[in-house]
Amino acid sequence: MGQSRVKWGDVERYCSRNGYVIKSDGGDKIIQAPKDGKPRSRHTIRIGHTSCRNAGTELLKVYVSQLRKVFGITAEDLLKR
Repeated sequence: MGQSRVKWGDVERYCSRNGYVIKSDGGDKIIQAPKDGKPRSRHTIRIGHTSCRNAGTELLKVYVSQLRKVFGITAEDLLKR
């Protein structure tokens, strides 16, 4: 049994519930970690326009991997309702 597919809508929902900031840059989206009060740069990743076109667009596995490496967000976290 394979893993469920993560969609852009799942990422948006998780980010809005957990304090992440999503900004647009052209067709791409930039996700920034929540502020933690320390005067340092915030962790960010860029999601390409092919994976964030609309809420039903499937996220490429490379972006799911980036979310896990940079923010510690697993696919299971994203798929929780």
